[in-house]
Amino acid sequence: MAQSKLAPKLLGKVVISATIKAVTGLRIGAATSGLDIGGVDQPVLRDPVTDKPYIPGSSLKGKLRSLLTKAYGLQLQQLVRTPVEIWIHWCEDENDYQNCCICPTFGQFPSGPGQRRYDFVTPTRLIVRDAKLLDELEVTDEEGNVRRLRWQDVETDLPYTEVKMEVALDIITAASNPRQMERVPAGALFGGDDLLLFSVFDKLEQNGKVVIDPQKERERLRAVFLAMRLLEDDYLGASGTRGYGKVKFQNIIVKWRPIDFYRDPEKHPEQVLWQGDNLDEVLTDFDCLVGDKVWGHEGEKVPAEPVPD
Repeated sequence: MAQSKLAPKLLGKVVISATIKAVTGLRIGAATSGLDIGGVDQPVLRDPVTDKPYIPGSSLKGKLRSLLTKAYGLQLQQLVRTPVEIWIHWCEDENDYQNCCICPTFGQFPSGPGQRRYDFVTPTRLIVRDAKLLDELEVTDEEGNVRRLRWQDVETDLPYTEVKMEVALDIITAASNPRQMERVPAGALFGGDDLLLFSVFDKLEQNGKVVIDPQKERERLRAVFLAMRLLEDDYLGASGTRGYGKVKFQNIIVKWRPIDFYRDPEKHPEQVLWQGDNLDEVLTDFDCLVGDKVWGHEGEKVPAEPVPD
């Protein structure tokens, strides 16, 4: 007789919209097949249709995952051996996976090295979208006043980017090796209405074990906000230890979309849980602002309104 098991029941999604401001020049590099005459040595990644730089969801999601891995001090596994070694965290044990704030949230492949099967893996909770370059920049003048400028009113070295010259100097002879680095200038704004989406599943038990625990799901969602706050004090993209890639999340809106919203959004509209510019606020009072409104006060789901026949 074929084995069977229940699919996790989706209760809804927590949707995070935000603007990402480049506080310093931002560089997410693109692969180069050759060097054009008069071109830069290290170009940035651009949308092939609009030619605008953007922040790939993979870059943002990978950075958030990396920061949380270090924040929790988790065990690393070797994913790639050559041409360079790549070490990341994933759970080898079912119990570790059930208590992990990284793997269920950011995803874990169902098979590992040597085709080992991880049958305990559940659906990935977090989706991270690409962040598109917005039409305006936000700049601060000498008096500290913040104002918005449109890209067509700003003179840049290349469309939407600046070219920064960097030089490597020989310690003894002072011989130099100059190179041109392309980056998006400070003040650039990226964003999306549904930048991050966190899937909320009902409590699930299989074979006498709790596979999806609402209380752990609360912790996982809070960890996403923690990773966002850590990123503000770290960097996104390349050359962060040399001043690049400082970012700030602005105009953050956290919404709850119950499953009935997707069936009939007029009868079951989305609910704004919190909005602001300071992630410290939502981290400090997460249960009141977000957790209790999504899962209820006892870590269980908030009852959804019945769908009429």
